[in-house]
Parts: sequence; structure tokens; C-alpha cells
Amino acid sequence: MSDWTDEESAKIRAKIAVEPINNTPAINAGQRRINNVPDTYDWRNQTRVPNAVTPIKNQRHCGSCYAFAMVGALEKTYAQIYNASGPLSPQQLIDCSYENGCEGGSFIGVFNYVHDNSDRLNLEKDYPSTPTGAKQDKCQNPNGQVLSHNTTYRLQYRSLPTGNEQYMKQTVYEQGPIYVYYNAGKREGNDTILREASTKFDHYASGIYDVPGCPTNENMNHAMVIIGYGTENGIDYWLVKNSWGTAWGDDGYIKIKRNANMCGIATWPYYAGLF
Repeated sequence: MSDWTDEESAKIRAKIAVEPINNTPAINAGQRRINNVPDTYDWRNQTRVPNAVTPIKNQRHCGSCYAFAMVGALEKTYAQIYNASGPLSPQQLIDCSYENGCEGGSFIGVFNYVHDNSDRLNLEKDYPSTPTGAKQDKCQNPNGQVLSHNTTYRLQYRSLPTGNEQYMKQTVYEQGPIYVYYNAGKREGNDTILREASTKFDHYASGIYDVPGCPTNENMNHAMVIIGYGTENGIDYWLVKNSWGTAWGDDGYIKIKRNANMCGIATWPYYAGLF
């Protein structure tokens, strides 16, 4: 945001606890592969699983992107099971999971919490966010909606091969939105590329985000959800859902250059769903 101070810009970025690279396939080996992946896809506008993408949320000045990205990655599963729109509760993950509240967290940590909680996660209306987005003193309600489908399919995750954006594209189309870590830059310090990345990200409004030389395997400080992809003016892009409210970006979304591992978007991607 253009009116953020350096402190506010840093605070909304998180201390991301990235996991060791794991190239477990995102799709079971026995599952049929779809070769004809369309050139453009947007989970907001498809009819295969209505309501797979819910409205943009706002983490406010809390480094809880990991929680918002997780619910964004799981909301397609909720829609798939219940045939309904289900904005899930990031506040439950902030309050109840094994992570660090507003001080950051990881995909594995919040996924393991949901798994250990019998695959349950509340809807946002049943476990609303606090006015500031801050972590509450205790977990308010650990129950919620079951995100598994009887005994045949269970909620599981798969990590995608590092740096393989064609595989990511195929997974987004075949399976659904995916969780990604990202280097959103930082204003403080003397690294000109990180400062440029931060300025462009904070002020993004349209077009395709591109910062040549942006680090791809270090300084990860944000998590978001890829909900689609396409090509604009000859440049491939990812369509990404952020959690900074609709006043940021293109109504809360950003297009990030694809097939360049831009700012590490393809370094640690995950898919969570029914297997």
C-alpha cells in the first residue's frame, strides 16, 4: 500500500518457516493425467466446482499470511464436499495451530493442525477474525466443518516439484488452487533488488509483476494462493490471490510472471485436497 510506513510494510510480511524441498508428486501416480491443459484458466470463473474461490480477505497488520493462504487452498475442497461457498476461518489457524500467530508460520504446521483436528476447520462466520487480525489468548472453538469425504478420500497434501511451472500449471487446472511461498521483498536494508521487489509489490495495481534478479530460494516472507494462469501481451502469468484486502492490487489479486520462478513462486508450492 502506498501509505504504509516501512514498519507497517515489514510487519505484514511474515517469518516464513520453509520446509526442506520435497518432490513428492502432486498427483498420485495411478491417477489419469490430462494432457490438454488450457492456455488460460481461472478458478473464479469455472463451473466444475462452483465457489472454489471465496472473496478476498484481509490479514491486516499481522504476519499471518500462512493461515490465509492455507484457507484459500482448502476452500475448493470445502466447496467440492458441501457444494456451497465456504469462506474458512484463518483466525482459527492463527489462534489454535502450532505456528506463531502474527509472527509467521508454515504450510506444514497449519496443515498438520487441521489434520490432527480430525480434518476440521471452522467457517469464517463461526470463527470470525479479530478487528486487528491479532492472535487471541486461547483457541476459541477447535471444531468446525469436516474436510474429508467419508472413508474413501482423506484430506492430504502434496508438494510439487521445485521450479517446475508446467507441472504447477497442470496441477492448478486438474486439482485446484495451490499454496505458494513468495519473496515480497523488503524496504529496509541496502539490497536494491529486494527494495524494488517490495515497492513494486506494495504498490501493485495492474499488469504483470516482474522483478529481474529477485531471489528464488531465500528471504521468503509471504504466502499466497495461485488460482489460475494465462498470457497477457505475450507474457505468461500466474493469477494469485493475496490477503491484503481489495484495496490492494487488482481488487486483491496480482498477476505474477510465469515460467521464471519469479521471486521464488515455484520453489515451495503445495496442493492440499482429497486423495
